[in-house]
Amino acid sequence: MRLIRRIDVLALLGAIVALFLGPASGPWWSITGATTSKLLTVQVSPFYLQADATGFSPSTFFSVPLGSFTSLLLILSMIALGASSFHPGTWWSKLAVYFSLCSMTELYLSFLLMYHGALTMLLGAYGILPPYSGTSLLPANVVGLDLNSHPNPLVTASFSLPFYLGFLSIGLITTSLIVNGIVDSRKTRERRGVGAIFTNNS
Repeated sequence: MRLIRRIDVLALLGAIVALFLGPASGPWWSITGATTSKLLTVQVSPFYLQADATGFSPSTFFSVPLGSFTSLLLILSMIALGASSFHPGTWWSKLAVYFSLCSMTELYLSFLLMYHGALTMLLGAYGILPPYSGTSLLPANVVGLDLNSHPNPLVTASFSLPFYLGFLSIGLITTSLIVNGIVDSRKTRERRGVGAIFTNNS
């Protein structure tokens, strides 16, 4: 029990959840053919943008440096957050929590930039925007990976589990920050109360 009291459990859980958000976690959003795998496949995450489609560039000019920066920032912030969870109350623990929140915010910003890049590629190629989620007709004539024409093909787009886990990690880290703030304010009031008692007695 003493060990648990010395650990910021919420921050530690937030760091553990964030471990499943790295480059190896797979795409956060993807779109592919619903009835055939030879139509197209576009995968988006905060760390990369991969397009496997006829006439498409495999990636964009900014995806590699942005993905590398995001990956490094996530690793550093999670190490700092994990270390601070075992030393709550120290002067640097709150800095580590704020740093991790900034890193998680940048993670979603990177995803949005990659996602926008994917939509721009699809809009430029077919003149339409694909569905954000679900299965629907793509009102365009698509040349598939088999070099055959596919008029108005069915495509499936979906957000995967890491996209939602990121919000869970942000919620855990934010809750940790709020709880620790409440605890610190109570301790401050108690110290002031004790100081006032001794002052009055003297």
